[in-house]
Amino acid sequence: MFAVFRFVVFVVCSMVVLTPAPAQRLVSKLSATEVSINSTFAGESLTLFGNVEAPIGENGRSVTGPFDIIIVIQGPATRRVVRQKSPQLGIWLNSDEVIFSAVPAYYHVLTTGPLNKIADEEMLREQGIGLVYQAVVPQNEGQSEAEIARYQNFADQLVRLMGEAKMFGLSERRVSFLSRTFYNANLTLPANVPNGTYLAKTYLLADGELLDQKAERFVVRTTGAERFIGNAARDLPLAYGLASVLIALFTGWLGAVAFRR
Repeated sequence: MFAVFRFVVFVVCSMVVLTPAPAQRLVSKLSATEVSINSTFAGESLTLFGNVEAPIGENGRSVTGPFDIIIVIQGPATRRVVRQKSPQLGIWLNSDEVIFSAVPAYYHVLTTGPLNKIADEEMLREQGIGLVYQAVVPQNEGQSEAEIARYQNFADQLVRLMGEAKMFGLSERRVSFLSRTFYNANLTLPANVPNGTYLAKTYLLADGELLDQKAERFVVRTTGAERFIGNAARDLPLAYGLASVLIALFTGWLGAVAFRR
């Protein structure tokens, strides 16, 4: 019986010794949880910051580094159609198209260094981090290599177009550690940023290994008279159209009367 007791104690002690120490945890915050769009909106600057701390219950434990940070800002999913034009009878017409059903309306990545140096391709693919993973190529059974290449070409063009519209972006070395554990990053949302709920996801890494991740949400919405007009145009299209016609007629009549005098 005593031998069995010693064996159990040995197994428990071995498990304690062999169990790796818990990784550091990430504490992250946003400077704002709501971005309001009005007639004078020209973009909004967001600050993303946080700290690397010891696991809960081990406040006295020292936090070691160095660390790397990847921050991903992702907007609501939208449906995108990419069309290819070609000359037909001397006129440029749409000749082909591919529909992408779930593309982020906005996507931006900020990092402490080169993305391919911070994490390996497997980790980036698993987490879906990177511009190349935002336009998913449709997968169907029996697809030929030519069909796959066609879809990939359209996906590459979609990423390019979204980048030119400032809806997609990669900003390496835009996250800075102000101390051994405290980091900070700034992101400017463009003036044409769409409404919706956004997700700010922060990844903590060390030597390419993912230690922790946190996510915060913020909302971009139109406010004031602009919101009322936008809602009316979407929810009451007939009334909005009639009101627009009446306002145009009244403005034209008023201008004619004013210039006649």
